[in-house]
Amino acid sequence: MTNYYKALRPDGTDFATGTTRPLKGRWMPRIDGKLIMCERGYHVSDAVAETLVGGSWPCQLARVEVPEGDWGRESHKLVVPTYRVAEWFPAWQALGPNGEAVAALIEEARNLTPEQIAAARDATRDATRDAARDAARDAARDAARDAARYAAWYAAWYAARDATRYAARYATWYAAWDATRDAARYAARDAARDAARDAARDAAGALVVRDLITPEQFETLYKPWAAIAATKGE
Repeated sequence: MTNYYKALRPDGTDFATGTTRPLKGRWMPRIDGKLIMCERGYHVSDAVAETLVGGSWPCQLARVEVPEGDWGRESHKLVVPTYRVAEWFPAWQALGPNGEAVAALIEEARNLTPEQIAAARDATRDATRDAARDAARDAARDAARDAARYAAWYAAWYAARDATRYAARYATWYAAWDATRDAARYAARDAARDAARDAARDAAGALVVRDLITPEQFETLYKPWAAIAATKGE
């Protein structure tokens, strides 16, 4: 029997409309004739790492049952007239086999200290040449696409970026520097913020496909983040 999965918003509603909230063991209202979810039906996936197509991290994740039938399919996505939640899974599984580590990294990115953000420029500047980093990024992206893990890679990449932005916005050093009118300090602040963002998203993307890229490619993408994380508590 084929297993199907569905990712939902953190509050349990669907990503498409934010209006439906499935309950374990209960079939969703059947959609026949005029479909209301994406104008076609409910979306499920036979690949857990593809459930975030059209969604984002964080999320809830469920294994679902679907009725028998010849339903519309696009790659690993299936459109069905109804489904029911069979069991709830740990949400990190939506980020792929290495999703637990990815989720932990995203949470760490939300809680970067001012010192870690300020250290980001040095960590990224000395880590690798831009050409090598770009090649590793391309390899990671291609690996995710070939392995039906692209949605997880995409979600991790942007979640890490946005988490770092949140940390930068509310760090005390940001407020202090923002009170100045020193162009050099503004430039340093922005460079540090951007470096932290790039390091976090590269590392998150690399973790999603760690088993699919070379150790050298993983090291190229992950090393700047490891250097930033190592400054914690210094």
